[in-house]
Amino acid sequence: MPDTRLSRAGDKGALTELWQAVFGDNAELISAFFSLLCRPEYCRIACAGGKIASMGFCLPGPEAMGLKCAYIYAMATAEDARGRGLAAAVGSALIEDAFSRGTDIVATLPADEGLCAWYETRFGMSPLFKKGGPGVVFPDNWLEFARICGGHDPDTPQRLYAVARGGIDTAGLEDLGWELTFD
Repeated sequence: MPDTRLSRAGDKGALTELWQAVFGDNAELISAFFSLLCRPEYCRIACAGGKIASMGFCLPGPEAMGLKCAYIYAMATAEDARGRGLAAAVGSALIEDAFSRGTDIVATLPADEGLCAWYETRFGMSPLFKKGGPGVVFPDNWLEFARICGGHDPDTPQRLYAVARGGIDTAGLEDLGWELTFD
């Protein structure tokens, strides 16, 4: 599997460029994300050709029925670096990092239905939380970023995919809504 590393403060420019190239988001949204939610230890990167070619963020903070959750967001790989296992390496490292920090469940909302199988096969994730609605509790900085992002995209899947740390019982969580998906 390709090597990954935690991001550093000096990576912000390259991360912003990759984010814009893959998602097309504006600088204001990306800047708000870095200001409100991101810390270097929440981001993993993989390099190819001497530059950041893949990135992902695993954001702690939400709680579901007393369980600590984290959310994988903005997984991105440069078009010319796809198919090399970089994103799989980044995602695996993000999940491992989160569990080592005491997170009970790592969740994500795949950008489209086609990515659901990718998250299942690479990370053992399966459908869990409902997209939107009450249930999961979020810290204030998540609420602030969600106001900037706007509402849900109707084209994203209706369930978040998640994987639990060994020994964690997820029974009952499938009825909970996860409102803040930033989609």
